[in-house]
Amino acid sequence: MRRFHRNSSTLAALGAAVLSTLVTTSALAEGIIKNPGDHPKYSVELEPHGLLDWDNYYWGGTGYGLGMHAVIPFLDNGPVSTINNNMGIGFGLNWSHWSDNRCGWAGYPRGFVGPVVGCDVSSNSIKLPVFVQWNFFFTKVVGAFGEAGFGIYHDWATWNGGCPAGFKCSVNDTGVFPYFEGGGRFLFGDSVGLLVRIGYPYLTVGMSILL
Repeated sequence: MRRFHRNSSTLAALGAAVLSTLVTTSALAEGIIKNPGDHPKYSVELEPHGLLDWDNYYWGGTGYGLGMHAVIPFLDNGPVSTINNNMGIGFGLNWSHWSDNRCGWAGYPRGFVGPVVGCDVSSNSIKLPVFVQWNFFFTKVVGAFGEAGFGIYHDWATWNGGCPAGFKCSVNDTGVFPYFEGGGRFLFGDSVGLLVRIGYPYLTVGMSILL
């Protein structure tokens, strides 16, 4: 658990540093935050990304994976009509993997009943978030956003060998999780850029593709 907190603090600091760099860059560029509607017009934003999933309550470590989000704008200029902002509804599909002795919650992976000694478990998670994204466009290049919503997860894990007879050596679980993220978008042109988000349940770094 202590190792997890060190890793998550380092990752959070890295994400904050990236976002700070984006905001600093925006401050040096021509500001458009006071120009309502002065932002790219798009029907959908696609965002393929890599991710770090730090939901240690379940697996006791940081998971690594891939994912895709799609956001469809439903409010092109607003909800604050005096600044450059918009809102969209987002959907995600994200996969995370844990391995290498990740028995951390109460000594066992979630749902397992077995010995701690020699614990070697491969764990996976699929998360399907649904959220509202609120975008703020500071310059032609840099913007920021906040996201909130909820999602459905499905987790599965298997003991990798050496599981004694009579013990539960695999688990599947499905449920609901809260979703809170914030981040920045750095456009290289009119329709392609870099997008970074940090929050719960993961940190992502990926592309922003405006269609």
